[in-house]
Amino acid sequence: MKKYIFLWLILPILEVSAQNRQIIEASSGEDLISKVSTQFQFVFPEFTVGEVHYKGHSGSGKLNYNMLLGEMQFEEKNQILALANVKDVVMVNINNRKFYPFNDREFTEELLTSGKFKLRVRYKGNAAQHSKKGAYGTMSSTSSITSYNSINSDNRQYNLTVSENVLVTINYFYYIVGINGKHTLIKNVKSFTKQFPEYRAQIEAFTKEHNTRFNNEDDLKALLRYCSEL
Repeated sequence: MKKYIFLWLILPILEVSAQNRQIIEASSGEDLISKVSTQFQFVFPEFTVGEVHYKGHSGSGKLNYNMLLGEMQFEEKNQILALANVKDVVMVNINNRKFYPFNDREFTEELLTSGKFKLRVRYKGNAAQHSKKGAYGTMSSTSSITSYNSINSDNRQYNLTVSENVLVTINYFYYIVGINGKHTLIKNVKSFTKQFPEYRAQIEAFTKEHNTRFNNEDDLKALLRYCSEL
């Protein structure tokens, strides 16, 4: 009997609905990445002319950010390639949306600059094995991430987690960036106030009054604007 792999894509992870979920059927060993629709995989609907600013020089080309793989990609001679030497990149500008290097390969996108601080988001693909059947035949995901065969795409290998039933998500991680350029991950009010320790009481009051969700872009923008006015 032929075995199938099921991929579920959810964006964002804590706000699931039918319109942002995709089910893919693929035989084991197939190029699964190519089966994921561009609306889930990329920030932009198509590769768009943008600028890559390096230390000392810049260049342009058709660019897009692959959220599933966590890498900046460019289109050249009908091939999709990953941007190399990310550590030497200062900033990437696509349609006036700015992306900044994060770790050795990934980028964060700048959502807001308010006063001395910036709000950025990191898009991260993840996979969790589905192994237990729940009510009405639905699958419940386990918390563990297990390795499977590497996935080949465009002659490159990606070690995504896959099995017969897999839940694949694009997670949003929000960060506050101060004048030192350091990214501070926002998990809750406690992590947010690390950048504003003298205004902790006011920030806590604001978040309670406005029911601030720390995984919501609009709520975090409103909170950062409020902090900049203190």
